[in-house]
Amino acid sequence: MTRLISVFRSVVVLLVITAFNVSDSYGQEQLKKNVGIAFKQIYDYHLLSADSSISVFEAEQPNHPVWSLLRANLIWWQILSGGIEDDKLKKKFVYHLNESKDKAKNFLEDEDEAAFSLIIVNAFRTRFDLLDNNYLTAASYLNACIDDISDSFGREEEYEPFYLTSGLYYYFMQKAHEDYPIMRPYLFFFPDGDKQKGIDFLLKCSSSDDIFLREESTYFLMRIAFDLDKDPKQALGYVGSLLTRYPDNIIFRLFEIKALHSLNQEKEINFSEKSYRASVSGNPELTLNQKKYFFKLLEDEKKAPN
Repeated sequence: MTRLISVFRSVVVLLVITAFNVSDSYGQEQLKKNVGIAFKQIYDYHLLSADSSISVFEAEQPNHPVWSLLRANLIWWQILSGGIEDDKLKKKFVYHLNESKDKAKNFLEDEDEAAFSLIIVNAFRTRFDLLDNNYLTAASYLNACIDDISDSFGREEEYEPFYLTSGLYYYFMQKAHEDYPIMRPYLFFFPDGDKQKGIDFLLKCSSSDDIFLREESTYFLMRIAFDLDKDPKQALGYVGSLLTRYPDNIIFRLFEIKALHSLNQEKEINFSEKSYRASVSGNPELTLNQKKYFFKLLEDEKKAPN
């Protein structure tokens, strides 16, 4: 059972998504612009600025679920910044996800946008409950997430964000079937995967004009290359693309160090570590505890075997 839970967690944790999209049919260009501003601040690791921006923008359209999704995303980054033991943060995370689900059902008129929003909510809950070791709860949200994704198959040309969700599903479903035979009875009840189709969909998203689809697909391509394909050189290409746009994103920088470490590129590691330290030390929006947490992550990575 322990082995099954470990496998379930390691495969499923990468299946969830953190992207957002605002359709033209619902909102104005200004709404999309505002969402883009807030999300860029999150990627730039200016979390306090993002929180302030969301408060301002939400006042203009308080019923749109995207603001609750953005708040949940923001809190997720705070959890990743050493807040995993913070019960108040976790309660706020769940609250904003539930709020977003209610608003998606009650206020979104576009069917595809509503479906995509619900996929995101269920994906976030899956990721959160896995991190919190609530496996049974995570499984229920995962099932709902997969059901919604499979219902969207074939509609990718009509609604671009479905390329991301379908791409992740196709890749990880076949990957899980190939690498973890113990999970095959569970996977039997879901549509078949297709790794190449999944990668093609993610690559398509990585060149999208939509900031959310572009960055999230690039991030997952990086994780696939590094964690699953064991190809740190290819992973470096993807993380380099992310860091070109967000040089102070500490999580992205840490993955660069991991990939360089795997390739034994000492000169490049030293430069990347200096950039990492500068991003942590020079970020006025990080608390002292968050800075200590990130410096410890770096030290742990330096001690890790190649």
